Amino acid sequence: MSHRFKFLLIMRNLIALAVLFAVPGCKAEQWERSAATAGASIDQRTAVVLPADGQQAVLREMRQMLSAMGGAMAASVKGDTAALLAALAPALSAAAADAAIETLLPAEWKELAERTHGGLDSLAVAVRQTHGKPALKDTVLVRLARLSLSCTACHESFRVTVR
Repeated sequence: MSHRFKFLLIMRNLIALAVLFAVPGCKAEQWERSAATAGASIDQRTAVVLPADGQQAVLREMRQMLSAMGGAMAASVKGDTAALLAALAPALSAAAADAAIETLLPAEWKELAERTHGGLDSLAVAVRQTHGKPALKDTVLVRLARLSLSCTACHESFRVTVR
């Protein structure tokens, strides 16, 4: 089973649990009313308007970072430093979006992206320093928890639209 498929299954289960815990206090008509108005709510995030190829490049980069984080967690559980570094490689600063796309992004977005890529770079350095040590898993999990805050902040602040 691929890592992506496993990740999608985990995300589906997390969403199902969130719904399960959110629903008990709601009456059926309240649930239906809130579900109907959810689609009508206005997205308050800043719209980042990109050409279609720019949108795809940004989304591809985000998926690479997400995949790198998942691969890093899986490899750290196994204590596999080589696999961990290989999982991180596509999401390091060297793999960041090209300069043409970056000129279209807001400064706050770029700051969050630099913080996230820099955090992944820092994680790779820490992995090399803890090579073969029992602290590898803890190092990875602590740093990925911090990194996920940058991802969350970006997704809470921005949405990508196509011109």
